[in-house]
Amino acid sequence: MGLDAWILDAPLKVLRQEDHPYHEATLATLGRHEIGLCRRDTALGPSCELFLDGRSIFHPGVDAPHRAWFDLCRELGYQPAHHWDWDPALILFQQVLPALAADWHEAPLAWNALGLPEGVLSLAGLRQVFAEAVADLRRGHPGPVGAKVVETFEWLPLRAVVFHDDAQPPLDFEGTGPRGRVSLWLGIHREHPLVLEGQCPAREDQGWCVEGAGPDRLPSEAFLAAAGLDSQLPKGFTRALTSALDALRHRMEGPLDAYRRTYPEGISWHHGQHERLLGHTIVDVRSGEPATLVLDDGTELTLETEASRAWEHGGI
Repeated sequence: MGLDAWILDAPLKVLRQEDHPYHEATLATLGRHEIGLCRRDTALGPSCELFLDGRSIFHPGVDAPHRAWFDLCRELGYQPAHHWDWDPALILFQQVLPALAADWHEAPLAWNALGLPEGVLSLAGLRQVFAEAVADLRRGHPGPVGAKVVETFEWLPLRAVVFHDDAQPPLDFEGTGPRGRVSLWLGIHREHPLVLEGQCPAREDQGWCVEGAGPDRLPSEAFLAAAGLDSQLPKGFTRALTSALDALRHRMEGPLDAYRRTYPEGISWHHGQHERLLGHTIVDVRSGEPATLVLDDGTELTLETEASRAWEHGGI
C-alpha cells in the first residue's frame, strides 16, 4: 500500500528532520495540524512515539492511536465503507509514518508481519483472522455443497468494518455496557459489496444478517451474486451457508470486540444520505439518470430512488 493511494484530504509536508545518533525526529504538518515523530528504543527493538499538535497520540505498548488521531482521520475525509483495506491505525503506520521516517539512517523500526508496531490492533489483523476462519471452513463443511460455500466466501474477503454509534445504545443483558451495531463489508469490488450486520459484542441468540434483509431470512442468492458465482442454489446450500456464517461469527467475535474497543465512541464513521444532507444547502441540481445534487461544500450526492436500506435506520 504505497503513498500513491493517499487517503486523507490534506497533504503531509515535512518541515524539519533531526538525525542525531539513535534520536531521530521529524516535524511535519498535515492540513492545519502539526505532527511529530520521535524514535524510541524498547526491549523489542526500535519503535517510535507520535505527536499530534504537541500531544502524544501513540507510544510503544498501546494497542491503538489516541482518539485525537481518529478525530483527525474523520475530519480529513476517511470513511471506512469507502476506503477499503484501511483504518486509522493503518493510515498512521503505513502511510504517514513511512513518509515521516523516509530519510532516517538508523536501523529500521521493528514492526510485525502486518507492518505495525507489536500489539497494535488494526483492520489488517481482523482481515487476517477472517481469511484464516474461511480457510478453516473446509474442515467443517466437507462435500460439494460445503466446497461451494467455502468458494463463495473465498470470493468475498473482508474489506471494511464500520461501527455504528447509535444515539442511545441499549445496555446488554448483564447491564455491563452498550452494544453497538457493526457492519462487515465483503467483496472484490466496492461497487457491489455484501454487507453483513450484527451486534458488537455479539449475542448468542443473534447472528449476522445481510443488509436489507430481515434478521430471520438469509438471502443465499445475494452471496452468490456478490461473489460472481452461478446463482443456481445446490440442495442444502442455504443450510450450509447458515452454518458457515455461525462458525465465522464465533471465530470473529473476540477479535471484533477487541478491535471495537480501540475505536472511540461518538465519532460518526458512517454517513447515510440523511446525515450528509444535514446542515448543508443545495446550490445546484444536475439532471441525469439519476439526478445529482451539489451541496455548498462541493459534495455531490446522487439521488437514490430505491427503498432505504435497513442499516441506515437508527445509526450512523
